[in-house]
Amino acid sequence: MDKLVRKIEVPLAKKIIEKAGLYIAQKKDLDHLAEVAADAYKDYPLHNYFTKGKYDKKASKLLMQISLKTMTEDAIIYADSPEMNGFAAWLPFGFTGNKTMPFLLSGGLELFFHSGFGLVGRLLNYENYAMNLKKEFTDNYDWYLFNLSVKKEAQGKGIASKLMKPMLKFLDDEKMVAYLETNKESNVGLYQHYGFELKREEFVPKTDVMHYAMVRKPVYKNENLKGEMKMYWFILILACIILWGVTDILLKKSLRDISYFLIIITTS
Repeated sequence: MDKLVRKIEVPLAKKIIEKAGLYIAQKKDLDHLAEVAADAYKDYPLHNYFTKGKYDKKASKLLMQISLKTMTEDAIIYADSPEMNGFAAWLPFGFTGNKTMPFLLSGGLELFFHSGFGLVGRLLNYENYAMNLKKEFTDNYDWYLFNLSVKKEAQGKGIASKLMKPMLKFLDDEKMVAYLETNKESNVGLYQHYGFELKREEFVPKTDVMHYAMVRKPVYKNENLKGEMKMYWFILILACIILWGVTDILLKKSLRDISYFLIIITTS
């Protein structure tokens, strides 16, 4: 049943994303997107934990290449434009983590030889923890924002909002929950701006890395309509007050004019 629903939902989401002028990434783009993410993750606590506290761009890029290549065929990966200054990667409901064999075949062995078994072990332990926490809040019936990255030099130019808004509208229309995690406190406010609520804040077990689990419930149309109706009534009442004031002024002026006219007639 879930697969059938995904076959309907995913193409619909892609259509909305394309209609918003965004670029649906192709397989040939994944290496470039991994480079974008590795650059954005330079000071990211989780990636530094994977590489024992020292930033390793090659390890971060390999990690993102593997992650992007092993996502299910239903994953939606899209960028702000064909230049790909930033991108988002969403996974539909039912995602429970990467499988071991696709992980190895998509570059896991190269990552192992570059960084050693320790990094792979830390990665697998973290993913097990993160997926269990995700299930606790959503029962895996959610759209999972796996990644949102913007090049350092392109940050602060509205690219993140450009990437987020069409997908959030789709989730609202389809009444779907969204889930994400971040390991950087400064990101929490950004995601709260998009309607996500902080559900859990804790250290990843046996690390000094903070984990922030966030959930976004859909904003239903009737809630939007309720807000619009409040604004409508406010404008209507304001217009009535203004109209009443203008009418009162005109009426008083008219009465004065009539009084003057009657006085002139009776005294002439």
